[in-house]
Amino acid sequence: MFPMTILKRAFVLPAVLLLLIVSGCRTPAGHQSPYRSNRVVKPVVGVADFENLANAKGQWNLGKGMADVLVTQLLETERVVVLERKDLKDVLDEIILQGGDLFRKEGKVDRGRLKNAKYLVHGSVTDFTETSEGSGWFGISWLRIFGHGSRARVAINIKVSDVESGEVVALVKAAKTVSAGGAGVEGRYKDVVFGGDAFFRTPLGKATEGAIHSAVRQILRDLPVNYWQPRVAESTGDTVVINGGKNVRVRVGDKFNVREAPRDITDPVTGNVIETVPGRVIGKVQVTKLNPASACAVIDNGVAKRGDFLETVKR
Repeated sequence: MFPMTILKRAFVLPAVLLLLIVSGCRTPAGHQSPYRSNRVVKPVVGVADFENLANAKGQWNLGKGMADVLVTQLLETERVVVLERKDLKDVLDEIILQGGDLFRKEGKVDRGRLKNAKYLVHGSVTDFTETSEGSGWFGISWLRIFGHGSRARVAINIKVSDVESGEVVALVKAAKTVSAGGAGVEGRYKDVVFGGDAFFRTPLGKATEGAIHSAVRQILRDLPVNYWQPRVAESTGDTVVINGGKNVRVRVGDKFNVREAPRDITDPVTGNVIETVPGRVIGKVQVTKLNPASACAVIDNGVAKRGDFLETVKR
């Protein structure tokens, strides 16, 4: 009689090999389109004015100022497209016009009327103070601290929501505390413009910059990653428009196979998708001109129509 370990190996090893062979031709359930590129599409975000929950009053519009600082830091990352303020107003007005809650399940806003905004950023300032290490505290109302050093603290909460679905994709809390030495600080903020160079040299300015910087890191970490799905957006004669351009690093001279839609193969017992078969190649196009979010291409051979899938041809 064979030992049990030998018997187990006799059955297990062939089974493992069989699984490896089968898995080589299968696409697991929940697969992506076979034509998905590895190029990330920059998400388009709109930043609304912050809500001032810190009871900080004075010479500054804290809500607008904080939003502007956040916009600046988001743009500096070059990882998102930020909606201009005038376009953001159109988005919010359209949502309000449809009535009800800001994000309601019924009657979703038509995507074409949202200036391509994908995510909306709402923030609130929960702390904006400079506190004496000796005694007392003040908001930005008016500054009369003398003697010992002071400590400035800025804290913010941010919520990022999907404009269409209302799903919250990121909840962010960020704060920064900065110590400041020297004698008194009376008049330190007099005639200082929020967000200007002089502001960021002050304790509250440094704390603001630190809190926003931390928030930006968290927002970028939590934003969903969207990959470009190359498609024919329009076709006229021997020219086509592709649904991506400089925003997804398309280059003049790039070539794409034009394919029919892929076809899912399902398990006849469970109905689960077990493999995806690419559609047949029906043409080839080559890029001749780039735009910010689209590209023009000529048809080298075959045909191409709106909605056809594109597959990158490696150089």
